[in-house]
Amino acid sequence: MPTLCHVTCYKLCTASVITLTLLRTDQLTPAQSWTFEHESVIKIGRSTDNHVVLYSAVVSRHHVELHQVDSHWEIVNLGANGTYVDGKRVTQIPVEDGMIIRLARSGPNIQIHIGRAAPKTFQNIAGEKTLAQRESRSESSAGPKVPANPASDVNSASDSLPITYQPESEKAESAAGGKPASTAVDQEHSPLAATSAGSSANKRLTQNNSGDLLFCQNSGQPLRVLKTLVEYQVVKTLKDDGVGITQVVWRNGQSLLLRTLSQEWMHHPKALELFEQQAKALIQLSHPGIPRFVDFFLAEGQPYLIMEWVHGRDLGQQIMKHGPFSQDEAIATLLQICDVLDYLHQQPVPLVHQDIRPENLIQRPSTFNPYTIAVVGFASLKELVADTSPAPLGYIAPEQQQGHPTPLSDLYALGPVLIYLLTGKEPQEFYAQREQGFRLYPEYVPGLSPEMLPLIRKLTNPQLEDRYSSAREVAEALSLILEA
Repeated sequence: MPTLCHVTCYKLCTASVITLTLLRTDQLTPAQSWTFEHESVIKIGRSTDNHVVLYSAVVSRHHVELHQVDSHWEIVNLGANGTYVDGKRVTQIPVEDGMIIRLARSGPNIQIHIGRAAPKTFQNIAGEKTLAQRESRSESSAGPKVPANPASDVNSASDSLPITYQPESEKAESAAGGKPASTAVDQEHSPLAATSAGSSANKRLTQNNSGDLLFCQNSGQPLRVLKTLVEYQVVKTLKDDGVGITQVVWRNGQSLLLRTLSQEWMHHPKALELFEQQAKALIQLSHPGIPRFVDFFLAEGQPYLIMEWVHGRDLGQQIMKHGPFSQDEAIATLLQICDVLDYLHQQPVPLVHQDIRPENLIQRPSTFNPYTIAVVGFASLKELVADTSPAPLGYIAPEQQQGHPTPLSDLYALGPVLIYLLTGKEPQEFYAQREQGFRLYPEYVPGLSPEMLPLIRKLTNPQLEDRYSSAREVAEALSLILEA
């Protein structure tokens, strides 16, 4: 007779097997099916690093995830255009056997079956193993996971055959030269829009796509390569701030960011020294609130830093779209930033970010990662431009404007960030020459609560000795306000 333990084990084993079936748009008949037996997280989206890859203008690069929680599964929406069940947009709900989810209002339908085996009618339409499936399968068969060398190759995804999904409404709009209205929303999370492909072959690859993309929607490979650096293909230049250049690069199915010096700084000894020194320090970092720095190398004397591409809206975009944060939301955001700064400042040689402002604070799509805020904007080499930067810059501490940044300079920036999050107003408006000299006066910021005034005043005190002494101390002060 089976014991309670046997029954429990059987239920857990059965619940761990899950089958996803892409349904045709005509009569919701099965088009392709994927069965998972070992994964505890299944990712669905347009990017080739997902377990199920679906190409459509309305599907985000990382659109939805299924998480196994104890003996059941949960759906977690990540996409800008939403995930729908029975016509209702969902954020996070339990999975029921036979449930159908739709990715965006006009996107593909996927039916979910939970159990030991997929329905027989679906077994002859099994989809190809994607890059994410092959990697997770090789990890499970190889025993305990060993941290990979971040500079090493990953498995090629060239033999993966993702489905291209295009509903009738989208086909009609494409034929007419238009774009679905939801495309612009999705691109806020995945900034992949680029110039047209250069060759006729590449143009043929994009004939069925909506808009011009950096990557082929069938193979996931770049449509246009500007140049190749070692194993990285440069796809597009995103920004040139006068000191450094940021570019999108591609390597074996993964899009990353590259940072290097602008040409005019290539023969500047101090710039080369600072860039290499900073890059080697960043490579050593590991914190969920900062991007992963993958590689650093020299090519023909020029330094290059490769890093993870963090997707999402920055806090400036969030405020523009949704308005100011509540005080509790702003404090919760600052607590995450404080934890990152504490980690940076506690390094053997303290790392000073020097550019904490809303544009460098990215709100990730909702995930189970407790760090919804990613601090980016490293390798900005602010020391090189400190003498020429206009003052006041709002978020820049006085000593940093004079070329002497310290960890307390990062803490100073938290005050203006708080003002922006709470009001949506740029902090420059509240600098003045008054009774305490030239400084930021938080008491003139409309709508600040009484408990916020002394905290921001102390954060932005021009005198180093009168500020908070560490990010941890700032976090404690914020926590007291939150508890009150």
